[in-house]
Amino acid sequence: MSNEVLSFVLEREERPVTIGGEAYVLIELDGKERDKYLNVLGGRLRHGPDGKAGGVKDFDGLQASLIAASLCKVVGSERVPVKQHIIQSWPARVVSGLFEAARDLSALDEKEKDEAKND
Repeated sequence: MSNEVLSFVLEREERPVTIGGEAYVLIELDGKERDKYLNVLGGRLRHGPDGKAGGVKDFDGLQASLIAASLCKVVGSERVPVKQHIIQSWPARVVSGLFEAARDLSALDEKEKDEAKND
């Protein structure tokens, strides 16, 4: 085990985004929001007879749910959350790109990889 001191900043990271020429911001999830998303994700998994996850049983709104938890439209000095049904009307490449950025920003890739190793 390393004796290196860990140091963290408590402000959530943000990433500016432009969609259709309009300003948005992706915001890192806090712990509660992350857990809520992971619970939703867990409820969509199929489990085999051995109890191990064997795929997703329902993809409807899966990517949009994470994006909606992370994305706000910038209107003047205000940030307005974007509704899931609006996100789902955007082109798939936009949704996929935002989903990957939101996963990266909230460090969900590492958590999901760790959970897959434990299955």
